[in-house]
Order: sequence, then C-alpha cells, then structure tokens
Amino acid sequence: MMPVARKEGEREGAARVSRLAAVLLALAAAFFLVRGCAWMPWNRGGTELRARVTVTRSFGRVVLRDRTVELRRGSDAMRALQEAAEVRTAYGGGFIEAVDGLESAYGKGPGGTGEKLDWFFYVNGQMADVGAAAYQVRDGDWLVFDYHRWDLSPFTPALAGCFPPSFLNGYGGPPRGVGVLYAAGWEEEARELARALEDAGAGPCVPAEIGEGWIPSPGCYEAVLGEWAQLERIPPLAGSFRQAEEAGMFAFFRGGELLLLDERGGERARYAHAAGLVTCTGPRLGEGAVLLLSGTDREGVQSALRLFLEGAQSPEPYLALAVAGGERLGVPAEVP
Repeated sequence: MMPVARKEGEREGAARVSRLAAVLLALAAAFFLVRGCAWMPWNRGGTELRARVTVTRSFGRVVLRDRTVELRRGSDAMRALQEAAEVRTAYGGGFIEAVDGLESAYGKGPGGTGEKLDWFFYVNGQMADVGAAAYQVRDGDWLVFDYHRWDLSPFTPALAGCFPPSFLNGYGGPPRGVGVLYAAGWEEEARELARALEDAGAGPCVPAEIGEGWIPSPGCYEAVLGEWAQLERIPPLAGSFRQAEEAGMFAFFRGGELLLLDERGGERARYAHAAGLVTCTGPRLGEGAVLLLSGTDREGVQSALRLFLEGAQSPEPYLALAVAGGERLGVPAEVP
C-alpha cells in the first residue's frame, strides 16, 4: 500500500503542473492577442504583395490618384482601389459607382439616358475581362481605374503607356514570351527597344525582321516598329485600323496620314508628315494584339520611339502617344 504522504505529494505536484500549464496558456493567448496572431501564415509580415493603383480620367490624361498599396495575398482589385481612394459600389459590391465622388453618369440624365461616362478597369495596361471584385491581384500589378466617355466605343482594349509592366506581368500572369519585330531598315532602333525591354527585366529579347506573312503569337507580347507604308502590307496590322473607331482607337493611320479623334469620335486633325504613333492594336496584348510604334515617315517613327523610351523611365497610363513635327499630341484629341 502507497504511503499517504507520497500520495499527497504527487497530488500537490500534479496541481502545480496544472497551474503552470494554465499560466503558460494564458500568456500565450495574451501574446497572440497583442501581436494579432503575427506568427500565423495569413498575417505573417502584415502584407504579402504590393500593387500600384492609379486613378485617372479621360483615358489617362488626368491623374487623380497614384499610389502603391500593400495587400494580403488573395486580395482583389476592388480592395486595392479601396485602399487608395473613397469608393462607392453597386450591384452587390461588384460595380464601381463612384471614386472620390466622381460618379458613373450613364442612366442618370434626363429621361434616364445620361451621358456615356463610366469607370473602366485596366491591369498592366490591359482592359480587364472581369470586374474589379473578381480580379485577384498579383504582386507588381499596375491597376488603372479610368473614368472616360464611351460615345465612340465601350471597348478600348489597352493603354500603351503602361510599359514595361505590360511586358513583365501580363494579365493574370507573365507572358509566354516577348519580342521586337521591325520593318526593313529599322534594325538598330529595334535593338534599342529590345534593350529597354531587357533592362526592365523582360527577356531575353532578340529583334527579328517582320515578314508579310506574320501573325501575332498567342500568349506572347510583341512590339512592332517601322514606317506605316511598310507595315500596312501585313494583313493583321492593316486590318487593325480598318475599323479603328469601333475598336475604341482614337489615333490611327489611314490613307497615309495619322488621324486624331476626340472623345466623342469626331475627327480633329490629320498629319501627313513627321507624324508618329505608339498604340496597341487588336483585342488585347497577349491575345492577338501588339504594341505598335510607327509613323508617316522616318522622322515620325524616330520621334515616337524617342518619346516612348523617355516615358518608359517613368511610365504614364496614357492610351496612345502621338507626335507631329516633334510635338507631343493628346490622345484622344482635345475639343477646342
């Protein structure tokens, strides 16, 4: 039979162990409450990705807000916008009704029609095919929320100024490959453009001369360089400007001239000499579209390339870059 003193000693020891365990558990709970469960994987370091959020109007011509936000992995683009600005949503939170008080106007005018003014959402320069609440942000994404008219077309697929993020991050993931194609006589300029891509982290990028049988490579991002008189012989490029207005393009080549439209689709100017253009053609980069750097003549192409490369050092969310006689022009054109 076990002595009574030994039994009591064991009971006291067990009680001390229990009290100690309770104290340690309470301290651990207090620690996690104070630290906000900092050791948990969903809260480690507070944030796991960064994204640039730019709020603009008139196809990127007026920048209203521009900041970098920190987000938890799995956050959507609506959450990113809410970190950067005051947002009012509709239809269950999936539709942007207003940003910093700037409201969607369509359906609110006399007779319920209103002006065709709304918010549009771009990811690394490409118009999103889902709402902001449905797009999961990736680290390094550049999210542009632009308030613009859609009298001409509700579909303006890409912002050419979002370079180099468009060639680095793509849409929902990096492109399968990047390339620079050039018309005969433009190899040196193409190499300069390729170096800019590689310096930005997209590469390797080996320039190649473009042929008349060329077609865009699905999933790849390509830049095409040369005079329009050379490039218009290539069916996919020529076709991109045949219905430019319906495709939401406000600057394009037609009849050997560079045409500029205003936001309502009215023609504002034509340039036949020393005119250059940087724009995106086709449905969207990576889906049969290209970044086009072209001009009415050699001077126009060189001017466009120079301004484009200068702007790449500090990217702006412009729709397209037009230049004539060495002077940068607004796209869409301003109404006098």
